[in-house]
Amino acid sequence: MSADAYDSLRTLNRRCTHDPAPRTMFLSFHRQSNDPRAFDVHAHGDALPFDGNGELRGILRRDPAEIASAVDTMLRCWLKRVVRHKQHPQARSYCYDGLPADTFGEEKARDMLKPIGLELARAGHALFEFIFSGGDPGLTRIGNELRGALRQGPQTITVTSDDLFVPWGMLYLPPDPTTHLYRTGAAWERRGFLGYSHLIEHTLKFVEGYEYLIGADMGEVRSGLHFDLRIKGAAGADGPLDRVRDILQAHSKVQERSLKEQVAEALCDPLVQEQIMLFGAHGSAVRHDARGSRQAQVVLTDDEPIRTSDLEYWGTQRGERLPNPLCYMMVCEGARTTLLLHEGLGKALFNLGVGCLIGPQIEVPKTFASHYTCRFFEEFFRPGRRAASVAQALTRELFDTQATPLGLTFTLLRGIDNQLVARPR
Repeated sequence: MSADAYDSLRTLNRRCTHDPAPRTMFLSFHRQSNDPRAFDVHAHGDALPFDGNGELRGILRRDPAEIASAVDTMLRCWLKRVVRHKQHPQARSYCYDGLPADTFGEEKARDMLKPIGLELARAGHALFEFIFSGGDPGLTRIGNELRGALRQGPQTITVTSDDLFVPWGMLYLPPDPTTHLYRTGAAWERRGFLGYSHLIEHTLKFVEGYEYLIGADMGEVRSGLHFDLRIKGAAGADGPLDRVRDILQAHSKVQERSLKEQVAEALCDPLVQEQIMLFGAHGSAVRHDARGSRQAQVVLTDDEPIRTSDLEYWGTQRGERLPNPLCYMMVCEGARTTLLLHEGLGKALFNLGVGCLIGPQIEVPKTFASHYTCRFFEEFFRPGRRAASVAQALTRELFDTQATPLGLTFTLLRGIDNQLVARPR
Protein backbone atom coordinates (compact mmCIF):
# COMPACT_ATOMS: atom_id res chain seq x y z
CA MET A 1 0.00 0.00 0.00
CA SER A 2 1.43 3.38 -0.96
CA ALA A 3 1.81 6.09 1.66
CA ASP A 4 -0.82 8.79 1.87
CA ALA A 5 0.78 12.12 0.91
CA TYR A 6 -1.36 13.90 3.48
CA ASP A 7 -0.42 11.76 6.51
CA SER A 8 2.16 14.21 7.84
CA LEU A 9 -0.32 17.07 7.64
CA ARG A 10 -2.94 15.21 9.66
CA THR A 11 -0.75 14.93 12.74
CA LEU A 12 -0.45 17.76 15.24
CA ASN A 13 3.23 18.26 15.94
CA ARG A 14 3.37 21.65 17.52
CA ARG A 15 3.81 23.80 20.54
CA CYS A 16 0.58 25.49 21.47
CA THR A 17 -0.12 28.36 23.80
CA HIS A 18 -2.35 26.58 26.28
CA ASP A 19 -3.18 29.45 28.61
CA PRO A 20 -6.35 31.46 27.95
CA ALA A 21 -5.73 34.68 26.06
CA PRO A 22 -5.82 37.77 28.30
CA ARG A 23 -9.02 39.78 27.97
CA THR A 24 -9.11 43.54 28.21
CA MET A 25 -12.88 43.74 28.63
CA PHE A 26 -15.73 41.62 29.96
CA LEU A 27 -19.42 42.39 29.40
CA SER A 28 -22.35 40.44 30.79
CA PHE A 29 -26.11 40.69 30.23
CA HIS A 30 -28.44 38.71 32.49
CA ARG A 31 -32.22 38.90 32.37
CA GLN A 32 -33.86 39.94 35.62
CA SER A 33 -36.08 37.24 37.11
CA ASN A 34 -38.67 39.75 38.31
CA ASP A 35 -38.81 41.82 35.12
CA PRO A 36 -38.53 40.07 31.74
CA ARG A 37 -38.02 43.46 30.05
CA ALA A 38 -34.86 44.26 32.02
CA PHE A 39 -31.27 42.98 31.86
CA ASP A 40 -28.58 43.45 34.49
CA VAL A 41 -25.42 44.65 32.73
CA HIS A 42 -21.91 44.46 34.18
CA ALA A 43 -18.61 45.55 32.62
CA HIS A 44 -15.02 45.25 33.85
CA GLY A 45 -11.47 44.70 32.60
CA ASP A 46 -8.14 46.44 32.16
CA ALA A 47 -9.60 48.64 29.42
CA LEU A 48 -12.27 49.79 31.88
CA PRO A 49 -10.17 50.66 34.94
CA PHE A 50 -11.83 50.97 38.32
CA ASP A 51 -11.90 54.65 39.27
CA GLY A 52 -12.96 54.27 42.90
CA ASN A 53 -16.48 55.44 42.12
CA GLY A 54 -18.32 52.13 42.06
CA GLU A 55 -18.49 49.20 39.69
CA LEU A 56 -19.72 49.52 36.13
CA ARG A 57 -23.23 48.17 36.55
CA GLY A 58 -26.45 49.17 34.87
CA ILE A 59 -29.84 48.03 33.68
CA LEU A 60 -30.85 47.61 30.03
CA ARG A 61 -34.59 48.17 29.70
CA ARG A 62 -35.57 46.61 26.40
CA ASP A 63 -38.10 43.93 25.64
CA PRO A 64 -36.41 40.85 24.08
CA ALA A 65 -38.74 41.20 21.09
CA GLU A 66 -37.52 44.79 20.62
CA ILE A 67 -33.91 43.62 20.69
CA ALA A 68 -34.61 40.84 18.20
CA SER A 69 -36.35 43.33 15.90
CA ALA A 70 -33.43 45.77 16.10
CA VAL A 71 -30.96 42.99 15.25
CA ASP A 72 -33.16 41.87 12.37
CA THR A 73 -33.26 45.42 10.99
CA MET A 74 -29.48 45.54 10.85
CA LEU A 75 -29.21 42.09 9.25
CA ARG A 76 -31.79 43.03 6.61
CA CYS A 77 -29.65 46.03 5.72
CA TRP A 78 -26.71 43.71 5.09
CA LEU A 79 -28.83 41.42 2.93
CA LYS A 80 -30.16 44.27 0.83
CA ARG A 81 -27.01 46.37 0.53
CA VAL A 82 -24.40 43.62 0.19
CA VAL A 83 -25.66 40.10 -0.51
CA ARG A 84 -28.30 41.18 -3.06
CA HIS A 85 -26.43 44.11 -4.56
CA LYS A 86 -26.30 44.17 -8.37
CA GLN A 87 -24.54 46.51 -10.78
CA HIS A 88 -27.88 47.03 -12.53
CA PRO A 89 -31.34 45.46 -12.12
CA GLN A 90 -30.95 43.17 -15.15
CA ALA A 91 -27.61 41.73 -14.02
CA ARG A 92 -27.60 37.92 -13.71
CA SER A 93 -25.25 37.80 -10.73
CA TYR A 94 -24.70 39.69 -7.50
CA CYS A 95 -21.61 41.82 -7.01
CA TYR A 96 -20.55 40.17 -3.76
CA ASP A 97 -20.99 36.54 -4.80
CA GLY A 98 -17.22 36.15 -4.91
CA LEU A 99 -14.24 38.47 -4.46
CA PRO A 100 -15.07 41.96 -5.83
CA ALA A 101 -11.51 43.17 -6.44
CA ASP A 102 -10.77 40.08 -8.52
CA THR A 103 -14.06 40.44 -10.41
CA PHE A 104 -14.23 44.19 -11.04
CA GLY A 105 -10.73 45.45 -10.30
CA GLU A 106 -9.55 46.99 -7.05
CA GLU A 107 -10.48 50.61 -7.82
CA LYS A 108 -14.01 49.81 -8.96
CA ALA A 109 -14.55 47.46 -6.00
CA ARG A 110 -13.55 50.18 -3.54
CA ASP A 111 -15.77 52.76 -5.24
CA MET A 112 -18.69 50.33 -5.15
CA LEU A 113 -18.18 49.76 -1.42
CA LYS A 114 -18.13 53.44 -0.39
CA PRO A 115 -21.90 54.07 -0.28
CA ILE A 116 -22.63 50.52 0.84
CA GLY A 117 -20.18 50.79 3.72
CA LEU A 118 -21.89 53.95 4.93
CA GLU A 119 -25.25 52.17 5.06
CA LEU A 120 -23.70 49.27 7.00
CA ALA A 121 -21.98 51.67 9.39
CA ARG A 122 -25.25 53.48 10.04
CA ALA A 123 -27.07 50.20 10.70
CA GLY A 124 -24.32 48.91 13.00
CA HIS A 125 -24.10 52.17 14.92
CA ALA A 126 -27.88 52.33 15.32
CA LEU A 127 -27.84 48.90 16.98
CA PHE A 128 -24.90 49.85 19.21
CA GLU A 129 -26.74 52.94 20.41
CA PHE A 130 -30.00 51.01 20.79
CA ILE A 131 -28.34 48.65 23.26
CA PHE A 132 -26.23 51.05 25.28
CA SER A 133 -28.68 53.96 25.37
CA GLY A 134 -31.76 52.07 26.47
CA GLY A 135 -31.48 51.93 30.22
CA ASP A 136 -30.66 53.58 33.52
CA PRO A 137 -27.79 56.02 34.27
CA GLY A 138 -25.57 53.03 35.06
CA LEU A 139 -25.97 51.71 31.52
CA THR A 140 -25.26 55.18 30.14
CA ARG A 141 -22.01 55.17 32.11
CA ILE A 142 -21.10 51.73 30.78
CA GLY A 143 -21.79 52.91 27.23
CA ASN A 144 -19.59 55.97 27.65
CA GLU A 145 -16.71 53.95 29.12
CA LEU A 146 -17.09 51.36 26.39
CA ARG A 147 -16.95 53.96 23.63
CA GLY A 148 -13.79 55.43 25.10
CA ALA A 149 -12.09 52.05 25.44
CA LEU A 150 -13.00 50.90 21.93
CA ARG A 151 -11.57 54.11 20.48
CA GLN A 152 -8.29 53.72 22.36
CA GLY A 153 -7.19 50.69 20.35
CA PRO A 154 -7.74 46.97 19.77
CA GLN A 155 -9.51 45.14 22.60
CA THR A 156 -10.07 41.48 23.41
CA ILE A 157 -13.66 41.15 24.58
CA THR A 158 -15.78 38.37 26.05
CA VAL A 159 -19.53 38.95 26.20
CA THR A 160 -21.40 36.53 28.45
CA SER A 161 -25.14 35.97 28.30
CA ASP A 162 -27.69 33.21 27.96
CA ASP A 163 -30.35 35.83 27.44
CA LEU A 164 -29.17 38.43 24.92
CA PHE A 165 -27.52 37.62 21.60
CA VAL A 166 -26.16 40.27 19.25
CA PRO A 167 -23.77 39.90 16.26
CA TRP A 168 -21.20 42.08 18.03
CA GLY A 169 -18.66 42.13 15.21
CA MET A 170 -21.17 43.77 12.86
CA LEU A 171 -21.77 46.71 15.21
CA TYR A 172 -20.12 50.02 14.35
CA LEU A 173 -18.62 52.84 16.41
CA PRO A 174 -17.16 55.87 14.58
CA PRO A 175 -13.44 56.08 15.48
CA ASP A 176 -13.81 59.87 15.52
CA PRO A 177 -16.50 60.85 18.06
CA THR A 178 -17.28 64.01 16.06
CA THR A 179 -18.44 61.96 13.06
CA HIS A 180 -22.16 62.24 12.25
CA LEU A 181 -23.12 59.24 10.17
CA TYR A 182 -26.58 60.58 9.34
CA ARG A 183 -25.08 63.29 7.13
CA THR A 184 -25.03 62.73 3.37
CA GLY A 185 -21.68 61.32 2.30
CA ALA A 186 -20.44 60.96 5.88
CA ALA A 187 -17.04 59.37 6.31
CA TRP A 188 -16.82 55.80 7.58
CA GLU A 189 -13.80 53.60 8.26
CA ARG A 190 -13.24 49.85 8.22
CA ARG A 191 -11.81 49.99 11.73
CA GLY A 192 -15.12 51.33 13.03
CA PHE A 193 -16.66 47.86 12.71
CA LEU A 194 -16.08 46.10 16.01
CA GLY A 195 -15.21 42.78 14.37
CA TYR A 196 -12.51 44.43 12.26
CA SER A 197 -10.63 46.11 15.11
CA HIS A 198 -11.39 43.91 18.13
CA LEU A 199 -11.41 40.23 19.05
CA ILE A 200 -14.95 39.51 20.25
CA GLU A 201 -16.59 36.30 21.36
CA HIS A 202 -19.97 35.55 22.89
CA THR A 203 -20.02 32.92 25.63
CA LEU A 204 -22.72 31.26 27.66
CA LYS A 205 -22.73 30.77 31.40
CA PHE A 206 -20.74 28.00 33.07
CA VAL A 207 -20.97 24.68 31.19
CA GLU A 208 -19.97 21.49 32.99
CA GLY A 209 -17.22 19.67 31.10
CA TYR A 210 -16.30 22.49 28.74
CA GLU A 211 -12.65 22.81 27.68
CA TYR A 212 -11.30 25.39 25.29
CA LEU A 213 -8.50 23.09 24.11
CA ILE A 214 -9.63 20.78 21.31
CA GLY A 215 -7.73 17.58 22.07
CA ALA A 216 -6.79 15.15 19.31
CA ASP A 217 -5.57 11.67 20.35
CA MET A 218 -1.89 11.34 19.48
CA GLY A 219 -2.26 14.53 17.48
CA GLU A 220 -4.53 12.92 14.88
CA VAL A 221 -7.38 15.27 14.00
CA ARG A 222 -10.74 13.76 13.04
CA SER A 223 -13.35 15.73 11.13
CA GLY A 224 -17.00 15.10 10.43
CA LEU A 225 -18.20 16.73 7.21
CA HIS A 226 -21.97 17.04 6.91
CA PHE A 227 -22.80 18.02 3.33
CA ASP A 228 -25.74 18.66 1.06
CA LEU A 229 -24.21 17.19 -2.09
CA ARG A 230 -26.77 19.00 -4.23
CA ILE A 231 -24.79 22.23 -3.78
CA LYS A 232 -22.93 22.57 -7.07
CA GLY A 233 -20.53 25.03 -8.63
CA ALA A 234 -20.48 26.42 -12.15
CA ALA A 235 -20.51 23.91 -14.99
CA GLY A 236 -17.12 22.27 -15.40
CA ALA A 237 -15.72 23.77 -12.20
CA ASP A 238 -15.15 22.38 -8.74
CA GLY A 239 -18.11 23.01 -6.50
CA PRO A 240 -17.89 24.96 -3.24
CA LEU A 241 -17.94 21.75 -1.20
CA ASP A 242 -15.16 20.12 -3.24
CA ARG A 243 -12.61 22.74 -2.26
CA VAL A 244 -13.61 22.54 1.40
CA ARG A 245 -13.39 18.74 1.36
CA ASP A 246 -9.88 18.88 -0.11
CA ILE A 247 -8.64 21.20 2.65
CA LEU A 248 -10.08 19.08 5.47
CA GLN A 249 -8.79 15.84 3.94
CA ALA A 250 -5.32 17.33 3.72
CA HIS A 251 -5.22 18.04 7.44
CA SER A 252 -7.46 15.45 9.12
CA LYS A 253 -9.10 12.05 8.88
CA VAL A 254 -12.48 12.77 7.36
CA GLN A 255 -15.82 11.03 7.77
CA GLU A 256 -18.39 12.42 5.37
CA ARG A 257 -22.13 12.29 6.00
CA SER A 258 -24.91 13.46 3.70
CA LEU A 259 -28.03 11.98 5.31
CA LYS A 260 -29.84 12.96 8.49
CA GLU A 261 -29.80 9.38 9.79
CA GLN A 262 -26.00 9.28 9.43
CA VAL A 263 -25.65 12.48 11.46
CA ALA A 264 -28.02 11.11 14.11
CA GLU A 265 -26.03 7.89 14.41
CA ALA A 266 -22.73 9.74 14.80
CA LEU A 267 -23.96 12.30 17.32
CA CYS A 268 -25.71 9.66 19.43
CA ASP A 269 -22.63 7.41 19.59
CA PRO A 270 -20.19 8.37 22.40
CA LEU A 271 -17.44 6.43 20.59
CA VAL A 272 -17.49 8.99 17.77
CA GLN A 273 -14.95 11.58 18.89
CA GLU A 274 -14.36 14.29 16.28
CA GLN A 275 -12.49 17.54 16.77
CA ILE A 276 -14.03 19.33 13.78
CA MET A 277 -17.71 19.40 12.83
CA LEU A 278 -18.46 21.11 9.55
CA PHE A 279 -21.88 21.61 7.99
CA GLY A 280 -21.99 22.61 4.32
CA ALA A 281 -25.67 22.77 3.51
CA HIS A 282 -28.80 24.85 3.23
CA GLY A 283 -30.33 26.18 6.40
CA SER A 284 -32.13 29.00 8.12
CA ALA A 285 -33.03 30.45 11.47
CA VAL A 286 -36.66 30.46 12.60
CA ARG A 287 -39.23 31.39 9.96
CA HIS A 288 -42.71 32.83 10.45
CA ASP A 289 -45.27 32.79 7.64
CA ALA A 290 -48.97 32.21 7.00
CA ARG A 291 -48.55 28.53 7.85
CA GLY A 292 -47.05 29.29 11.26
CA SER A 293 -43.54 29.05 12.71
CA ARG A 294 -40.73 26.80 11.54
CA GLN A 295 -37.77 25.86 13.71
CA ALA A 296 -34.22 26.71 12.76
CA GLN A 297 -32.88 23.92 10.59
CA VAL A 298 -30.11 22.61 8.37
CA VAL A 299 -30.86 20.31 5.43
CA LEU A 300 -28.50 17.74 3.89
CA THR A 301 -28.82 15.73 0.65
CA ASP A 302 -31.86 13.73 1.75
CA ASP A 303 -33.90 16.92 2.23
CA GLU A 304 -34.76 15.86 5.79
CA PRO A 305 -34.45 18.92 8.07
CA ILE A 306 -32.17 18.66 11.09
CA ARG A 307 -33.88 20.88 13.64
CA THR A 308 -32.91 22.19 17.03
CA SER A 309 -35.27 19.66 18.62
CA ASP A 310 -33.32 16.86 16.87
CA LEU A 311 -30.04 18.12 18.32
CA GLU A 312 -31.57 18.21 21.79
CA TYR A 313 -32.91 14.67 21.46
CA TRP A 314 -29.64 13.26 20.14
CA GLY A 315 -27.85 14.75 23.13
CA THR A 316 -30.08 12.75 25.49
CA GLN A 317 -29.29 9.56 23.59
CA ARG A 318 -25.55 10.12 23.53
CA GLY A 319 -25.44 10.34 27.30
CA GLU A 320 -22.38 12.59 27.38
CA ARG A 321 -21.20 15.82 25.84
CA LEU A 322 -19.39 16.00 22.56
CA PRO A 323 -15.63 16.47 23.13
CA ASN A 324 -15.80 20.27 22.70
CA PRO A 325 -15.24 20.27 18.92
CA LEU A 326 -15.03 23.33 16.75
CA CYS A 327 -18.30 23.48 14.81
CA TYR A 328 -18.15 25.41 11.58
CA MET A 329 -21.44 26.26 9.89
CA MET A 330 -21.07 26.85 6.16
CA VAL A 331 -24.82 27.32 6.36
CA CYS A 332 -26.97 30.42 5.92
CA GLU A 333 -27.72 31.89 9.35
CA GLY A 334 -25.87 28.93 10.90
CA ALA A 335 -24.58 30.83 13.92
CA ARG A 336 -27.83 32.57 14.79
CA THR A 337 -28.51 32.21 18.50
CA THR A 338 -31.45 33.68 20.35
CA LEU A 339 -33.19 33.60 23.68
CA LEU A 340 -35.61 30.93 22.46
CA LEU A 341 -33.88 27.62 21.78
CA HIS A 342 -35.85 26.82 18.63
CA GLU A 343 -35.05 30.14 16.94
CA GLY A 344 -31.38 29.44 16.28
CA LEU A 345 -29.09 26.43 15.99
CA GLY A 346 -26.34 27.91 18.14
CA LYS A 347 -27.70 27.27 21.61
CA ALA A 348 -28.77 23.72 20.78
CA LEU A 349 -25.28 22.93 19.46
CA PHE A 350 -23.71 24.21 22.65
CA ASN A 351 -26.08 22.11 24.73
CA LEU A 352 -24.93 19.12 22.68
CA GLY A 353 -21.30 19.78 23.60
CA VAL A 354 -19.81 21.96 20.87
CA GLY A 355 -16.88 23.97 22.22
CA CYS A 356 -16.75 26.75 19.64
CA LEU A 357 -19.21 27.77 16.93
CA ILE A 358 -18.41 29.81 13.84
CA GLY A 359 -20.91 30.73 11.17
CA PRO A 360 -22.70 33.52 9.31
CA GLN A 361 -25.54 35.58 10.69
CA ILE A 362 -27.17 36.03 7.28
CA GLU A 363 -27.45 34.31 3.92
CA VAL A 364 -23.97 34.29 2.40
CA PRO A 365 -23.21 33.52 -1.28
CA LYS A 366 -21.86 29.98 -1.62
CA THR A 367 -18.78 31.05 -3.59
CA PHE A 368 -17.72 33.51 -0.90
CA ALA A 369 -18.62 31.06 1.87
CA SER A 370 -16.44 28.38 0.29
CA HIS A 371 -13.49 30.74 -0.08
CA TYR A 372 -13.79 31.98 3.51
CA THR A 373 -14.11 28.42 4.84
CA CYS A 374 -11.08 27.13 2.94
CA ARG A 375 -8.92 30.04 4.02
CA PHE A 376 -10.08 29.68 7.63
CA PHE A 377 -9.06 26.04 7.87
CA GLU A 378 -5.79 26.56 6.01
CA GLU A 379 -4.82 28.90 8.84
CA PHE A 380 -6.53 27.13 11.76
CA PHE A 381 -4.48 23.97 11.18
CA ARG A 382 -1.23 25.93 11.50
CA PRO A 383 0.67 25.59 14.80
CA GLY A 384 -0.93 27.33 17.76
CA ARG A 385 -3.64 29.19 15.85
CA ARG A 386 -6.76 30.16 17.77
CA ALA A 387 -10.14 30.29 16.07
CA ALA A 388 -11.05 33.91 16.77
CA SER A 389 -7.66 35.28 15.73
CA VAL A 390 -7.81 33.34 12.47
CA ALA A 391 -11.32 34.58 11.71
CA GLN A 392 -10.46 38.20 12.46
CA ALA A 393 -7.28 38.16 10.37
CA LEU A 394 -9.16 36.65 7.44
CA THR A 395 -12.01 39.15 7.75
CA ARG A 396 -9.55 42.05 7.74
CA GLU A 397 -7.62 40.64 4.79
CA LEU A 398 -10.76 40.31 2.67
CA PHE A 399 -12.00 43.77 3.68
CA ASP A 400 -8.61 45.35 2.91
CA THR A 401 -7.68 43.55 -0.31
CA GLN A 402 -11.03 42.57 -1.83
CA ALA A 403 -13.28 45.38 -0.58
CA THR A 404 -15.82 42.90 0.76
CA PRO A 405 -17.22 43.25 4.29
CA LEU A 406 -18.90 39.82 4.32
CA GLY A 407 -16.30 38.31 6.65
CA LEU A 408 -17.86 40.37 9.44
CA THR A 409 -21.02 38.28 9.19
CA PHE A 410 -19.11 35.22 10.46
CA THR A 411 -19.45 35.48 14.22
CA LEU A 412 -18.13 33.39 17.08
CA LEU A 413 -19.67 31.73 20.09
CA ARG A 414 -16.51 31.25 22.09
CA GLY A 415 -13.33 31.06 20.00
CA ILE A 416 -10.74 33.40 21.52
CA ASP A 417 -8.98 30.49 23.25
CA ASN A 418 -10.06 27.48 21.17
CA GLN A 419 -7.24 25.68 19.40
CA LEU A 420 -6.22 22.16 18.41
CA VAL A 421 -3.77 20.34 20.69
CA ALA A 422 -2.26 16.86 20.72
CA ARG A 423 -3.01 14.65 23.72
CA PRO A 424 -1.75 11.16 24.60
CA ARG A 425 -4.15 8.24 24.27
